[in-house]
Amino acid sequence: MASSVAFCWRELSGEKNWEGLLSPLDLDLRRYIIHYLQRAGAAGDAFNKSTASKGYALSLFPPEEYFARAGLEKGNPYHYKVTSFIYAATDSAQAAYFGYVAVTTDEGKAVLGRRDILVSWRGTITQAEWTDDAKIFQTSAKELFRNDLALVHSGFFSIYTGTIPDSLYVKTSARDQVRKAVQELVDKYQDEEVSITVTGHSLGAALATLNAMDIAANGWNKPTGNPNKTFMVTAFPCASPRVGNLVFKGIFDGLKDLHLLRIVNSNDIVPKVPFLPGIYAHVGEELGIDTTKSPYLKSDISAHNLEAYQHGIAGVQENGNFELEEELDFDNAVINKYSDGLLDVYKIPDNWWNNEKFKNMVQMDDGHWEFVDSAYVPPPPTV
Repeated sequence: MASSVAFCWRELSGEKNWEGLLSPLDLDLRRYIIHYLQRAGAAGDAFNKSTASKGYALSLFPPEEYFARAGLEKGNPYHYKVTSFIYAATDSAQAAYFGYVAVTTDEGKAVLGRRDILVSWRGTITQAEWTDDAKIFQTSAKELFRNDLALVHSGFFSIYTGTIPDSLYVKTSARDQVRKAVQELVDKYQDEEVSITVTGHSLGAALATLNAMDIAANGWNKPTGNPNKTFMVTAFPCASPRVGNLVFKGIFDGLKDLHLLRIVNSNDIVPKVPFLPGIYAHVGEELGIDTTKSPYLKSDISAHNLEAYQHGIAGVQENGNFELEEELDFDNAVINKYSDGLLDVYKIPDNWWNNEKFKNMVQMDDGHWEFVDSAYVPPPPTV
């Protein structure tokens, strides 16, 4: 597995726009996409939701413990270290943690075939962010693309570029934080083979699209003082809404160093919005899945669920059927991290990810999660 990904990473990252890999869906590409969607999930898993906490809206995990506490170390060959957190200003002028920048360790580089700089954006969590999501009127993205006619979703743009001058966390915008972090890593590793990969789910997917285009359009994928050397940028946005207008799409189409693969679940409403034909347009290639075909899921599970998306990647088949690829060894227990979507016959507690005792879900050495039932069972009464 490791050697195959290391050998063909350029194709998996879209150098040829995934030609011949999507139908049927290539096994290594399945593995690759799931890996990046797990990293997108980690960005949300680490969010501190407790309003009573002094760390509210920040990361629960310090950088040095981040992936271990997100469950992405045990049994996982793709090793990264977090170098920076990303903070953004939301509608309420509240600073919030929105994701991270990370880079492969030497061990991770050996498995992935290059030094991968990873930018991961989380999805909507707070009420203020839902307000930003609803701001579908468009605003100029000239600041990013030097084109007066490029228009984008104003709520997404505000999160990406907004600042709060008296804030400890967002004196500079999320955009500038990522630019600085990515440029430092590009400069540090410029003598190695390097890639830049951007991922996110839902709102995070929209931000990932903006961010990946921004990196490629403004040369953050080039070492400082060496404009003739360029590193490939790839985005894997999952369940992304539309981000910009047709001029925005035209700018994307002209970025030769950027490749983007949108993952879309058939019944998920989010990739269908804003539904304003001619005003909003999707960018990049699309990989469609259909989790309604899965025999493992309840019929009422949200089609927007990120872990269900991963499950769909593991099982989608060219003939429209659903069959989990045995070699992937996908862990269905993660489906119930934030849902009750896995059939009850598999005996996995619902909504078990709570950053505490995980409802007796225990991660094994191979990375899979198992329910360790320690409940007291009283003996039956004597006759």
